[in-house]
Amino acid sequence: MTVFWGMLALVLMLPAILIPWVSKTDSSSLLMRGALLIAMFGASFTTMIHLMGHWDGGVSISLWITISLSLLLFLCFSLLVKEFEKLALLLAPYLFLLGVFAVAWEGQSATATPIESMDNWLVLHILASILTYALCTLAAISAVSVQLRERALKLKKVESPFLIKLPSVYDADRFQVSLLTMAEAVLGLGILTGFARQYSASGHLLDFDHKSLLALVAFVVIAVLLILHKFIGIRGQNAVRFVLAVYLLLTLAYPGVKFVTDVLLA
Repeated sequence: MTVFWGMLALVLMLPAILIPWVSKTDSSSLLMRGALLIAMFGASFTTMIHLMGHWDGGVSISLWITISLSLLLFLCFSLLVKEFEKLALLLAPYLFLLGVFAVAWEGQSATATPIESMDNWLVLHILASILTYALCTLAAISAVSVQLRERALKLKKVESPFLIKLPSVYDADRFQVSLLTMAEAVLGLGILTGFARQYSASGHLLDFDHKSLLALVAFVVIAVLLILHKFIGIRGQNAVRFVLAVYLLLTLAYPGVKFVTDVLLA
């Protein structure tokens, strides 16, 4: 049954992929937001079908949660900053690809945990983790936009029909730094709640597993980027490398570990 809803969610994402390519004026902004809202509802409904009173820690639900929250955050940010909406050209196809993987790996999940049996520290830790990953997903999309725009400037292909639909290098660079700043704060909260939960359960602060170590490394890398950005003004391609490195680390820590345990080792 969840495969059917997953396929339906993918179909509902198609308008959000197509509209940026066919739109030629700013009047399509409302239409684009409507398409993104429909895509978000489809992904969110699929997520709720997955959960149904329990927490499923599998890779498929992790991807659907990422898609749902990324779309929600994107809609909120695009309402605040008009230029942010231009990233839909890159974001929608990427989230669609994640949805394809989510459907393909449907049924490969860990043991479900009843929500009522989850302690408060665990709930806070999960919320912080998924919010961090969604913010870093948007930051990575912004970084790709910077990379494409800067490469076009070097090759003198700025007038490409594809590239002119993306934000300027300045705006996209501003987006990636702002998003990583928010992600750093939420990731810090996630690490602290992880410490609290681990201490309450075992009496020591840190369990040196792959997920914890990758999250700590990602926290340090983001901190280094933000410090360099503040004091020496690092931006553009140099900042992009940091952003994509962070996203790789968190991808390995969040859906990556779940993929290994639920699919490869199942």
